[in-house]
Amino acid sequence: MKESINFCPIVQYEEEIKKYPGQLEGYLKDNALDGIEMYLYGTEPLAEEYAKHTIGVHLKTWPYWLDFWRGNEAEILRNHGSRDNAKEYFLGAETGEEWLAVIEKNIAASLALNPEYLVWHVAHAGLHEVYDRKFYYTDEEVIDGTIEVFNAVCKKIPPQVTVLFENLWWPGLTLRRPEIVERLFCGVAKNNVGIMLDTGHLLNTNFDLTAEEEAVNFLLAAAKALGENAKLIKGWHLSCSLSGAYQRSHIMPKLKNLTIMEIMEHITNIDQHKIFEKTSIAPLVDFLQPKYVTHELYYDTMKQLSRYVFLQKKNLKSKNS
Repeated sequence: MKESINFCPIVQYEEEIKKYPGQLEGYLKDNALDGIEMYLYGTEPLAEEYAKHTIGVHLKTWPYWLDFWRGNEAEILRNHGSRDNAKEYFLGAETGEEWLAVIEKNIAASLALNPEYLVWHVAHAGLHEVYDRKFYYTDEEVIDGTIEVFNAVCKKIPPQVTVLFENLWWPGLTLRRPEIVERLFCGVAKNNVGIMLDTGHLLNTNFDLTAEEEAVNFLLAAAKALGENAKLIKGWHLSCSLSGAYQRSHIMPKLKNLTIMEIMEHITNIDQHKIFEKTSIAPLVDFLQPKYVTHELYYDTMKQLSRYVFLQKKNLKSKNS
C-alpha cells in the first residue's frame, strides 16, 4: 500500500517545502510517505522535479458540466449568467468539442509527471442544486454523460496508467447503488480502470452519522454492499466528514449573487476533510486492501499537515500488517 498526501503547488506550500531539510523528499521521508497526489487543475505542465515524487494526479474537475456537454443553453445561462462566464469556467472552451481539447491538455500535463494513476470525478451539480438539492439529472444520466466524455479522450491515456473514478455525494457515482457502478464500468472504453473511494464523500451521503466509529462502520457496510464491485476500489482519498447536521440545516434555495468564495465555503462545510483521529480504520483496510491511500486533508501549512498525517496514520495500520 502506497501512502501519499494531496498537494497543490501554490506559492505558500512551495516556499515552506523549499525551506524544509531535504525539501519535498525530506518531508515525505520524515512523514513516512511514499509520494504525493498532485492537484493539476490547469493545462500547463508543472515543474519537472515533482515527477520524481508523484504517484497520482487529480485531474481538473468541473462540478457543473453536463448542461454544457449536452448544449442545454437555458441551464447554462441560469447557472453562469452569461456565455462569457461559462467560457471562463470551461477554461476558454465555448463548445463541447473545445472542452474535450481542454481536457486532453489537462491529461497531457498530468502525464508529464509520470503518474501511476489519474483521478476522474464522476458527479454533476448545478450551482443552485448545491444548495437546494433539487437535482436536474439522475445518477444514470450523469454516468452516461461521463462515459461519453471519457471515451472521447481516453485514448490519450497510456494503457499502463490507471484511471480511478472518484465518488461524490451529488448525482453520479455515489457508491450507494451497485447497479450504477456496473453501468459506469460496462461503458468506459479503457481496461485499466478502478474506483478512488473518497471516504469523506461517501460519508456525506449519510446525514445520520455523528461519530468516527459510526463513520467507519458505515464505510465498511457500504463497501460490502457493493458486492463484487468492491474489488474495483484500488485507491482511497482518506478523510472524515460528519456534516449531516450542517446539511440538514442548509437546504435552501440558492441565494442571489453568491460569490465563488461563498459557494466554496458552503461546499467545504459539507466536505470537511478532517482526520480519523480516534477510531481505527483497520477493518476497512483489511476488507478492501487498497493499493493507494492519499491522506486528503484540509491544511493551512505543511507543518500542520505533518501533524494531521501522524495522527491519521496511527489509525490506518491494518491488523494484519
